[in-house]
Amino acid sequence: MKSYVTASNSADYKWCPRLPGVTEIERFGGSKSVNTVIGNLEHAAFQEYYKLFRLDCLSISDPSDEWSLVTHQARLDKVLPYVINAFKEQSPSFFQHIMDNIPSLQYRLDLHHQNKVDEIMKLTNKNSWEDAVTMTLPLTIEKTIWAYNMVGRVDCIYHLPNKSLMPEDLKSHDSRFDTLIHRDSHKMQLSAYAVLLEHHFKLPVRKGRIFYTKDLSYEYFEITKKDKQEVLAIRDKVQSLLNDGLAPVLDDKLKCKHCYRQESCARIAEANVTTPTEYIPLDGECS
Repeated sequence: MKSYVTASNSADYKWCPRLPGVTEIERFGGSKSVNTVIGNLEHAAFQEYYKLFRLDCLSISDPSDEWSLVTHQARLDKVLPYVINAFKEQSPSFFQHIMDNIPSLQYRLDLHHQNKVDEIMKLTNKNSWEDAVTMTLPLTIEKTIWAYNMVGRVDCIYHLPNKSLMPEDLKSHDSRFDTLIHRDSHKMQLSAYAVLLEHHFKLPVRKGRIFYTKDLSYEYFEITKKDKQEVLAIRDKVQSLLNDGLAPVLDDKLKCKHCYRQESCARIAEANVTTPTEYIPLDGECS
């Protein structure tokens, strides 16, 4: 049995050195909030839709507009009831919030479907239908990889035409400022995924992207060798930090205000908790 740093630990450390320890003490962030429930709902809906979308696209070679609309509606008829029922069971006290979000979610899935179809059709000018689908829709979803004493679960993995891979992470920030202030930690998470993907698939990763589900926008990050080296350096820092105990509260009111663990952090500080924490132990060997 070995201990691992997660890709999220690395991103958390980039945001605030105290955050990985707070996450380990209150693994699930204390009580649920509307934002966390809706964020998880968005993840589940888009990922389930991707799975069905890819299967439908690869089952044909000559799509029509009618086929596109019919299969899209069929996917919605599966995905929306699935996430509603799943989250009703998981978070019954938030059920009304979940239902309030469904019309917006359906609207965005409608738009996202059309955007993806347009992208596939554009790529078919120079590529086969199958290659265009592979470049546009994720090759793999929710892939867990461990290596170098790290573990990460990548939301989506794309196979690019230059024989490289691209990790994609789904985020559901409501505020554009939130997306801006978290840029460095987002890039760190993608860089950690890049290190893991290169080890697992033996293919290069030169860029990653964040998909913001609220407005269907993308943010791309170039990932360099220096970025990957920083991932391993931060892994060591996180390991030392968690072994030694909690870092002090960050003296940055703006970051604290926009931190998803602010309530947990304040509660832990008030209780004067400084006990050293450990990583989540996972089965498996690192290469």
